[in-house]
Amino acid sequence: MMHFTPSWRRRPNPRSPVVTGPPMNTFAILLSLLLQPSLPDGPAPPPTPGTPAAKAAEEILTLETVMSDPAWIGAAPERPRWSPDGRSIHFDRRRGTTRERDVFNLDPTTGETIRLDDATADRIVEIGDWNPTRTSMITTRDGDLLRFDPTTGDFTQITRTTSRESNPRFLADGRIAFERDGRTILRDLDHGHETEPAIIRFEDPSEAPPAPIGLAADQRRLFDTLRDRAERTEAARIRSEAIRENREHDVIGPIRLDPGLRETRRHLSPDARWMLLETAPAGRSTRRNDDMPVFVTDDGYVDVRSIRPKVGTSARTPERLFLIDLTEALVREIDLDELPDRRIDRLAAIRAENTVWRDAIEATTPNPEPDASEPTPDTPAPPPSLRSRIERLAEPAATTSDSEPPEAVDPRPLAINMVIWSDDGTLAAIQARSLDNKDRWIMVLAPEIAIESGETTVVEHLHDPAWIGWRFNEMGWLRNSDTLWFLSEGLGWSDLMAWRPTDPPTPSDEAAEVPPADSDVTTEPKSPAGPTGRVEPLVAGRFEVRGVRRHPTDGTLWYRSNRQDPSHWRLERVDPSTGWSETMVDDPGMVESFAISPDGERFLFLHSTIEAPAELHVRSTAAPASGTPPLTHSTTARFDAMERHPPILVDIPGRHGRPIRGRLHLPPDSANDDSTTTRPAVLFIHGAGYLQNAHGGWSRYFREGMFHDLLAREGFVVLDLDYRASAGYGRDWRTAIARNMGPPELDDLEDGIAWLEANHRVDPERIGVYGGSYGGFLTLMGLFTRPDRFACGAALRPVTDWSHYNDGYTANILNTPEADPMAYRRSSPIEHAAGLEKPLLICHGMVDDNVPFQDTVRLAQRLIELEKEDWEVAIYPVEPHGFRTPSSWLDEYRRIRDLFRAHLLAPTD
Repeated sequence: MMHFTPSWRRRPNPRSPVVTGPPMNTFAILLSLLLQPSLPDGPAPPPTPGTPAAKAAEEILTLETVMSDPAWIGAAPERPRWSPDGRSIHFDRRRGTTRERDVFNLDPTTGETIRLDDATADRIVEIGDWNPTRTSMITTRDGDLLRFDPTTGDFTQITRTTSRESNPRFLADGRIAFERDGRTILRDLDHGHETEPAIIRFEDPSEAPPAPIGLAADQRRLFDTLRDRAERTEAARIRSEAIRENREHDVIGPIRLDPGLRETRRHLSPDARWMLLETAPAGRSTRRNDDMPVFVTDDGYVDVRSIRPKVGTSARTPERLFLIDLTEALVREIDLDELPDRRIDRLAAIRAENTVWRDAIEATTPNPEPDASEPTPDTPAPPPSLRSRIERLAEPAATTSDSEPPEAVDPRPLAINMVIWSDDGTLAAIQARSLDNKDRWIMVLAPEIAIESGETTVVEHLHDPAWIGWRFNEMGWLRNSDTLWFLSEGLGWSDLMAWRPTDPPTPSDEAAEVPPADSDVTTEPKSPAGPTGRVEPLVAGRFEVRGVRRHPTDGTLWYRSNRQDPSHWRLERVDPSTGWSETMVDDPGMVESFAISPDGERFLFLHSTIEAPAELHVRSTAAPASGTPPLTHSTTARFDAMERHPPILVDIPGRHGRPIRGRLHLPPDSANDDSTTTRPAVLFIHGAGYLQNAHGGWSRYFREGMFHDLLAREGFVVLDLDYRASAGYGRDWRTAIARNMGPPELDDLEDGIAWLEANHRVDPERIGVYGGSYGGFLTLMGLFTRPDRFACGAALRPVTDWSHYNDGYTANILNTPEADPMAYRRSSPIEHAAGLEKPLLICHGMVDDNVPFQDTVRLAQRLIELEKEDWEVAIYPVEPHGFRTPSSWLDEYRRIRDLFRAHLLAPTD
C-alpha cells in the first residue's frame, strides 16, 4: 500500500478557509496554503537532535497513535472560572490517562500557572451571589454557607452543619435565602436568626370526624364508654392542632394545597414577599426501564443494570403554578389553561393521517404489514415559515377567514421550564412548554395583580409544527431593570429579543375602541389583566445567538454568535438601552466559552482552532482586541511536531437551494496533481443529529479527523458534512427531519457525492460511508435505502429502531410510536433492512446505555432472517456509548480501515 507523505508540516493558518466555486478555486486555495510564507516572526527553530521534540519531529502519524489515549495530544483547560476576588483563574486539566482532574491556579496578569494539591483544590470557593452594591458575596463550600468580603478578601463561614445548604442568594433587605434539605430558609446575617417564609402543606384542613349515623349513632347513644372515648379523641385533636399552630407562630401559614399535588420547585421573590410554587401530580407516573446485561464483571457473574425507558412508554409530568402572598398567607393558582392555542390538539391531524395509512394498507393486503417507506397519503412538508413570534399580549392566534378553527379540547398538559424574578421582585418571567413540544409560552407576571386575578401577560407564544428547539430557551432580566431578554426562533433563527414594559392604556384609550354603530357587540372599558409591554429585537438576523450572559456592572449582554460565518463562533456584546453592539473576540477559530470577571473589567474565554484544542485567553472588557497570546499552552511537543494535515471548510451546493458546509480532507499532493485518475472517497457522518462539526474550532471528533488524515494519505478523499438536522444553521435546517429521519440527510450526502465527483475526480462507484450513533443510523439508512450510492459502510453503535430509543430526543422529532407509527416505520433502519446489498460492518459496545446493544442484536436477527450476506458485527464487551479503552478504539478503526481498503481501493496488478 502506498502512503502519501508530504514534505510540509502543519503551520498555523490565519483563518481556516471556506472553499466554494469551481474546481480551479479549490486547487488554487489549497496550493496557496501549501506555499504560504512563514509568519512574520519566522518558523520555529528545529529541535535539538536527540531531544524528545526531535524524535517527535521524525514521527509520522499512525493509526496506533491516533487511537491511543488522547493524553499524547495534551490536556486542554476545562471549566475555567474566576476566583471571587477576580485576581485568579481556576481551571481543570485531565490527570494523565485517568478520568480524574487536576485543578490549576492561573494569574491572569503574569500568566503564572500552578497546579494545586488536592487539599488546596478542595478548599476553593466558587463565585456565588452578590448583594446589590457588590460589597458582599454569599456562596457555598462542601454544603455550608460562606460570606466573602471583597475589601479584605476574607471568607466568613456562616454555617457548619451536617445538612446540605445550597443556592444562597441575597434578598433586597440584606438577608439571605437558601435551601436546606428541600426547605427554603431565610437568615439574618447580622443576628443569625433563621426562619422559613411559609408552611406549605399538601393536605386538606383538619376537620372533626362526621357525626355517626345509623348503627354507629346507636352505639354512641347506648354506650357511654364509646361516647366518652370519641369526645376525648376530638378534644385531643383540637388541642394538638392548637399546639402545632402555636409552635409555628413565627412562620406564615399553614398554606394548604390540594393533597393530590406535590411540590417540584419553588421560587422566592427578592423581596421575600412572594413565592411561585411549581407542582405536579402527587402520584409519579409509572415507567418501565429497560435492562442491560453486563458480561465482563469483577465477580464473573452476569450483572443486569437498569437503563432508561423507551420512547412513549412513560407519561410526561404535567405541572401547575401557584402564587403565594407570604404576608397575607394567600394563595392563587396562575391561570395557564387559556394560554393561546393550548386547547388545540396539535397531533389530531397526524393521528388522522396514520389512520388513513393503516386503513389503506389493510384494505389491500391480506396480512397487512404496513410499509412506511411508501406512506399514504404523502407526509406534508413543514410550512416554510413559522407564525410571527411577536403576538399581541394575551391574544389567541387568529385563523384565516376561509379555514375552520381546530376543535377545542381540554388544555394540553405543559411543563414549567423556568421562573425568574426581576431584581426588585416586582415582576416574574415564566416560561412554559407543552408536553408535546409544539408550543412555548413566555409570560410576565405582576404579583400584585396576579394574586387577585391569577392572570399573566403573554410576551411571546412560539409554535413550531416540528418541535421547539431545546437549545434556544435562555431568558433573564436586565440588571436592575424591568426589561426581559430572551432567545426566540420565531423568525427561523436564534434571535436575542427584549420585552419592555409600557404604560397601560388609559380609560379614554379604551373608550375610543368602540364597535360600529350597527354592531350587536357591547364592550366595557376594563383594566389590563397584567403588565403591558412591547417586544423588539436586540440582535437578530440569519445567524444564531447562544450563551447569553449579563455583565455584572454595566448592563450589557454578552453572547456567542456565528453572525459572519456559520462555522466561526465569536464573542459579542450589546447595550440593550441603545441597541449598540460590537464584536469582542473575532479571532480565527471558535470561542467555545467565556466568563466575565466579578468586577466586570476582564473576561476569560476558551478559544480553539481547526488545528489545535482550546487554550485560555484573558482580555479587557474596555474595548475589543485581537491576537493576544493565550495564557496556556496545553499540547505536547509530540503533538506540536507531528505531521498532520488539517481539513479545509467547503460549501457544497444543495438541491434545496442552500449550501451544505463540510470538512474536506484531500490527499496531500492534490494541489499539484494533474492526473485524471479517479479516486475513492469516504463520507463521515457525525453523531447526535443536532450537532455542528464543520466549524472552525477543534472537533470533538479529533480521533476521526486524524483518521481521515491517514485515509487521505492513502489516496482517499474524505468529506464530513453538516447535513440537514445539524446545529448552527437555523430552524429550517434543524427541523428538516421532522417525522422523516433519513431521507433529507441522505439527499445532502448525495449532493456531496456529486460535488466530489465533479470537483475532485471521485469515482462514484468507490464511495464508502461510516459514522457513529446518529451517524451509524444514517449509514444503515444509506446502505438499506440507497444501495447504489455506497460501495460499503460501517455503522458504529447505531440506532436501528427509533421506537427503542429514549423519549426526550425521539418524541420531539417523530412524536410517539402510539400517535405516529408511520413516522417510526419510515425512519427506522430495521424496517428497510431488506435493501442491504453492499458490505456492512456494525460495531457496538455491549454496555451502551444510550443506544443499547439490543439495537444491534435485533438488526442482526432481522438480517439473518432476510438471509443477507457480507455483513458482520464486532462487539466490544466493556465499552459504553463512547469508547474509553484505546485497544477498543484501535480494533474498531482497524476494521473500518480494512473495510475501505478492501472495497474502495482500485485493485493492483
